Amino acid sequence: MKPARAVTTVSLVAALAVSTLAHAEAPVSSGPPGSVRNGPSYGHRLDVGGSFGVNNAGGQGLFSGFSLMADLRPVDFLSLGAGVGRGLWGVRFTAHSRVYPLGVSRGFFLQGALAHNLGRTTWLGEEDGVDVSVIRSAVTTANASLGYRKDLGRRGWLAFEAGWAYRLDPASYRTGGERELTDSEERNLRFARPGGVILGIAGGFSVL
Repeated sequence: MKPARAVTTVSLVAALAVSTLAHAEAPVSSGPPGSVRNGPSYGHRLDVGGSFGVNNAGGQGLFSGFSLMADLRPVDFLSLGAGVGRGLWGVRFTAHSRVYPLGVSRGFFLQGALAHNLGRTTWLGEEDGVDVSVIRSAVTTANASLGYRKDLGRRGWLAFEAGWAYRLDPASYRTGGERELTDSEERNLRFARPGGVILGIAGGFSVL
């Protein structure tokens, strides 16, 4: 299943890159030179695309942390968005708001978000024939991050973010099966818990 998931994710990323490059033409000014309106991001209000990283919209991991997202700017200094993805703690739904203190055309933003991880059940130990099930509970985090958004041509965009995710619920799990978890499996589960450092990259194209 892992190779199939990797191929699917790579295909989505490739399609995203093709869409971005297809629209990456010379920018057209939307205002006087030097103003925050002098950029393609001012002329388009809706960003759509994908992201991956750690504790961002996609969850944790690389291929297992890919998500789809959208971000709508009702005004030049504020946007509202949502994303859905799958990470190491199961399917994740995220709602966020961004404030661009200098306007979206100048890139820097402050972001606040709520992310809800549904949890998941997996089986470990299939290699040695002694299975143990791990049931992860649902977890919600409150996220705060800083980021930078850059226009790529007339419609393409790329964004980076870094910050911290605060767990609002215990990231608990329980096990069942014929044996106890190994030390390595315990460490992997602790690492996979939502919360902590946020590092993410996103890209796509602007519409409307």
